[in-house]
Amino acid sequence: MFKEGLRFVKGEGNYIDDFVLKEVKNYFSASIVRSPYAHAMIRSIDKSDAEKLNGVIKVITFNDIRNLLDPFPLSLDVNLDFYPMAKEKTLYYGEPVAVIIAKDDYVAEDAKELLQIDYEPLESIVSIENAINSGPIHPTLKSNVILDKTLVYGRFEYEIKKSPILIEERIRFPRYSSSPLETYEILARYNGEEYEIFSNFQGPFTIHYLLTKALKSKVVLKGPRDIGGSFGIKSAIYPYMALIAVASRVVKRPVKWVETRSEHITSSSVGAERESLIRIYGDKDGIINAIEMDLVDNLGAYPRPPEPGNLLRNHGNLTGAYDIKGLKVRYRAVLTNTVPTGLNRGYGGPHLYFALETVIDSFAREIGMDPIDVRLKNVFKKTPYETLTGGKYNGFSCYSVLKRMKEIYEKIEGEKRGKVGIGVSLVVEPSGTNIGYLDLARESKDYLPKSAAQDVVIVQIDPYGKVKVMVNGTNEGQGHETIISEIVSKRLGVNPDDVEVLYSVDTNRPWVVSSGSYSSRFTPIVVQALNNALDQLENRLLLAASEILGVQKSELKIENGRVRTISGNKSISVRHLIGTFYWDPAKLKGIEGGLVAVGYYQSPYADDIKEGKINSSISYGCMGHVVEVLMDETEIPRISRYVVVHDAGRILNENFARGQIIGSTFHGIEVSLYASLEYNEEGIPITQTFAEYGAMTAMESPKVEIEHLESDSNHLAGLGEGGTMAAPPAVFNAIRSLVEVKNIPLFLELTSKRK
Repeated sequence: MFKEGLRFVKGEGNYIDDFVLKEVKNYFSASIVRSPYAHAMIRSIDKSDAEKLNGVIKVITFNDIRNLLDPFPLSLDVNLDFYPMAKEKTLYYGEPVAVIIAKDDYVAEDAKELLQIDYEPLESIVSIENAINSGPIHPTLKSNVILDKTLVYGRFEYEIKKSPILIEERIRFPRYSSSPLETYEILARYNGEEYEIFSNFQGPFTIHYLLTKALKSKVVLKGPRDIGGSFGIKSAIYPYMALIAVASRVVKRPVKWVETRSEHITSSSVGAERESLIRIYGDKDGIINAIEMDLVDNLGAYPRPPEPGNLLRNHGNLTGAYDIKGLKVRYRAVLTNTVPTGLNRGYGGPHLYFALETVIDSFAREIGMDPIDVRLKNVFKKTPYETLTGGKYNGFSCYSVLKRMKEIYEKIEGEKRGKVGIGVSLVVEPSGTNIGYLDLARESKDYLPKSAAQDVVIVQIDPYGKVKVMVNGTNEGQGHETIISEIVSKRLGVNPDDVEVLYSVDTNRPWVVSSGSYSSRFTPIVVQALNNALDQLENRLLLAASEILGVQKSELKIENGRVRTISGNKSISVRHLIGTFYWDPAKLKGIEGGLVAVGYYQSPYADDIKEGKINSSISYGCMGHVVEVLMDETEIPRISRYVVVHDAGRILNENFARGQIIGSTFHGIEVSLYASLEYNEEGIPITQTFAEYGAMTAMESPKVEIEHLESDSNHLAGLGEGGTMAAPPAVFNAIRSLVEVKNIPLFLELTSKRK
């Protein structure tokens, strides 16, 4: 059964345009005029010719909306205003400068050519080094460095003094994107009291709070049942939600905006660029005593919330799978004249593990030890295990994953012929964000601490035996509706076809500030809330059967549409019990709540910051990659074998788990080999189309072998991002064993050497 797939095959997918065509009439179209400069003063904007074009309703600039907007709240204590549109100057290529409202998309696009804007170009700051050493791009700031925080854990000074081996490497992780099938799309309207915004975003979570503050109004957020992928990128849509919403208020009509593919590549959002300095302190026996990290993220022109989350989201798992006795980390975030950054699959994990796992290989080479054996020497052996930075590991075994990886590694090593390289990586995959990790960015103490890792699910069994499940989240291709139907069917004894899952965003329905589809939180949080609701309904059905059958509840079980005694001598159909609840509830005295249940879950593993420690995610799993790379006469490497071993506890649906692991692994391979978003010295994107941005195709995609391990069948963890984290270092380590390489994407470096 694949419920979502059946809908799509039947042409019954439900996207934004399906809603617009059915529900909204007489809306206007919007087109965004963007800055052609990375840094420039806006001297004047002449709207006259554009507004004379037949069909143009209005050209909106910042002056038209300045009294309707407040700046967005930020996650940092910095003195700058972040609006969805440029004010006196532009700070990155593609920053919105004006919005043209017209009767249709074509007129709105044509009017762009008639808008006359006088810019005065300014010097652009693009690189991290220039950002640190140059004056601030925001005049209200003293520096482009907006976060500089050093934290020390364990016996760091003692451990480095006793370590005879020091390995140090500087590593760059490039900006990278995701390419969902569907770009940003928004329809907004204002009714005089509140905004209603319909968009293909991943909320509602904290986006709702940011929008209510910026729009100075009540806001209702709604989303379609389906969105064409996201990978985190669509979390950054909210500035455009505010911009289109306020435009609808100005023109007093609903307004619709659809992002073009070129806009998406250059101006929507990217995963941050990072420069890492990693030092490993160890000994000749392969023991790593301490690690020192200096991590610098380029956040682009604005620290758009939840940034600087890319730096901090992996704080709890900063030492990965290893039992380290000393750690020092310096977090820095800088601003440049580039597109603002945000969520992207793995959010900070690819950056962390690319640096950590490649330096561990360098350490292994330095002491002449096999890279698997070095990892076996240092991996934590048992759970529960708490990291130096506060991460709480439970229910999975990196040691078991490594042992299986060693068997695969040795088999490939023994069979290899020709110029073959083998690379490995081992990552602890976080899932289910504890939003309190963002408090690490705060220096002042005048804020309330956060620890939300929660959700709410509503389940009703209706009088006809149909089960309705309501979740405030988005369908992005993970198969959540199908998995929910399978769980409900098994728990309540109904047919999966009789389960209807209402999986879409609507803040008119119950939701919490962490509701949404992101951070692989479905399994460790949403499923837990669902099970809490099903516990209530299952208990009521069993109590009802106990009353009617005259047996103890403990003697009953639900099975194949009936409630029967364990001995099997008595039974009653679930449909009969449902009918009794609705038609003859007097027979069920003392059973309260009927057949509607609200399931709420807040993870007990979510905590506040204490002494620089926080469990930044509430569940974890372990994933190991083993990669074989063949270098033929072309001197261009080809992946000839790819094996993934992982332990994420209980697998809810093996087909979907396999799809998520393969998809995330392909994403990670793409970043390691082909994809990066680069700028020239003037801050103009060099990669503006798929001709320049190296999106991987089916031709380059290797076969991925997957092995599931299950240390604890009660453990629930997400697994949709681990491949993105583990693939870049595994591929890099494999290729580096054959040729000298220093940066990713590797194909860019290898082909440039041949010129």
